[in-house]
Amino acid sequence: MAATVPIQSIKRALDVLDALMEQGLGGEGVSLQAIAGRLGVPPSTAHNILKTMVMCGYVARDDQHLYRLGPRCRDLARGSTLSAKFMAAAQGTIHSLAERTGESVVFATLVHGRRYPLLRADGHAVVRVSPTYEELSAFFRMVTGRVLAAYATPEELSELLAVHGLPGESWNGIETEETLEAALAEVRRAGMAEEECGRTQVYSLAVPVLDAREQLLGALGIHLPASRATPEHREKIRREIAAAANRLGQQA
Repeated sequence: MAATVPIQSIKRALDVLDALMEQGLGGEGVSLQAIAGRLGVPPSTAHNILKTMVMCGYVARDDQHLYRLGPRCRDLARGSTLSAKFMAAAQGTIHSLAERTGESVVFATLVHGRRYPLLRADGHAVVRVSPTYEELSAFFRMVTGRVLAAYATPEELSELLAVHGLPGESWNGIETEETLEAALAEVRRAGMAEEECGRTQVYSLAVPVLDAREQLLGALGIHLPASRATPEHREKIRREIAAAANRLGQQA
């Protein structure tokens, strides 16, 4: 039996959503040229697809002619995984964490093997790491990605590995499932994933957000320049992020 050929226009629209989802619900936006390149089509074709998606509310276009996920995607994402009530409360908690630490904060969740940043907040520090910092990295290079993998169900972890593969050089040269499971067990034992990257000079910390049934809601991460990550500041961050994750779990 011949393989079914997908309807090209629908596939391209879904590819647009994939590209924008990588920026998150509060992403900085993607240009028409970048989307056209992602789809492998002329800008005129990409523009027609985007125009329809904007009209339907699945994509939004700003004054700088950049595209991001529209209100319908926000509704779908929040309704499918987390309630609107939780998201409203979580927004305040995440902004409070950014204010209390002065650093950049992100809350991400796991959907079909992919990490989606739902909420972000910037702290008040003059020099800080952009909350989109992690989006430039491979899944397992991100501390929130490691936390999501560590607390995923076996089915979710299998799906995740089917999408991303084993970490390899992105996380301690992990090349086997046995070594990966040992690393994930260590994340669970510590209750967090923590890393100071010499290449980027960024210190990152992430913790799980669990509901009353100990089920994973997402990962809460914080990023700052390594030069500011003194032992005292790290200890404060650990206390503050743990308290914020606990509040988020209670809000679910």
